[in-house]
Amino acid sequence: MKSEMTGLGIQSLEIGLSILKEISTADVPLSITEISERCNMPKSKLHRYLTSLYRTGFLKRDANLLYTLGEEFYSIGLKALGNLNIRQQAGPTLTRLRERLNETVALSIWTEEGPHFIHWEESLRAVNVGIRVGSQVSALKTAGGKVFLAFLPKDETEHVVQKELKEHGISRAAFEEEMASIRKRGFATTEGSLLQGIASVACPLFGRNNSVVASITIVGILGYLQTEEDSEVVDVLKEECLALSKTLL
Repeated sequence: MKSEMTGLGIQSLEIGLSILKEISTADVPLSITEISERCNMPKSKLHRYLTSLYRTGFLKRDANLLYTLGEEFYSIGLKALGNLNIRQQAGPTLTRLRERLNETVALSIWTEEGPHFIHWEESLRAVNVGIRVGSQVSALKTAGGKVFLAFLPKDETEHVVQKELKEHGISRAAFEEEMASIRKRGFATTEGSLLQGIASVACPLFGRNNSVVASITIVGILGYLQTEEDSEVVDVLKEECLALSKTLL
């Protein structure tokens, strides 16, 4: 968990960043009315923030006065992602997995808010599963998220666990039982829990001190992607993650 900073901050800056975060969760451009409702802020006050964020390039506004994230936002995000050595080191493994299995392959890391996808390789099938770089997803409803919850220290994940157990109505006992199973088997799966008709299987990547640094997820069509313990998908994924983990030690 990150440590708390003491001292005075700039409240208007914090509000502006919270507005950006809220807009980033939308899949479509938003009107000022929609943003106002999401942020629980009067449009008169919100307009000043949107104007500044637009002028500085952190927001874009189209001819219909709808707002989306701007180039400056993505530029900073990409620079941050570019500093992550794991993304570069895992690149060849992701490509190889896609070629061996012909399924979409995603790399995710753990942040204070939960798992984030930082890279993906789409399958060559006619139907692809779209995953946006930088997307934050549920920890309990994704295979990659479950991997982090199972293998990371509890003090790094408990705040997310408590929030999502309540949000999804999952009992602590059921959660702990699944985590034990994931640790025993070395991989996690989901079937239609986050997106209807989608299945996934994920394995951890271990770095120094045997700590989890990332997870790799295979994403495919439910009923077609094999996620059983003795399936080719699981065997290949575990093999590739083990080989990559040895290079990260």
